[in-house]
Amino acid sequence: MMSLILLTACSSTAKADQLKIETYKTMYTDVLNASGFINSSTFFTVTPSVNALTDSTYRYDVILDDPKVAMYDVEILLIRDDGSLVISESMMPSVGIFEGKTYTMIPHQTNTSANFVQGFDLNGISATIPIKLKMVVQWKDASNNPFKEYFQFDLTTTQD
Repeated sequence: MMSLILLTACSSTAKADQLKIETYKTMYTDVLNASGFINSSTFFTVTPSVNALTDSTYRYDVILDDPKVAMYDVEILLIRDDGSLVISESMMPSVGIFEGKTYTMIPHQTNTSANFVQGFDLNGISATIPIKLKMVVQWKDASNNPFKEYFQFDLTTTQD
């Protein structure tokens, strides 16, 4: 009986992990195939930057904060676009996909223990410059209506 319970628990965990991976792949493909990219939003502030590091690499950050509306079930995927239409072997920065919890952004409200956050910093390291980034941000409003915005940034060391 105990073996059956353990097997069921492992199977359930594997299915949940597979669902997260499929969500990631779907969002990744969605970003690669998207058009109509923007570089700012009326719903929140988005700030991209890049900084040279001492080891001749570059750290890129995209900060998403200062929500103007209530945003529930926030999911974000930021990808470094090398021009090919394939999913990279390395994991890209994301929010709300693998954590096993949902995030909420509401103007002037923060409660990190309840996953009410002021914002997110998605970042990574690149060996080359310029860095081309694409991002999808999706969420629901208080009436459970879905929203989705696509962003594109071309970063060089002169941008801060």
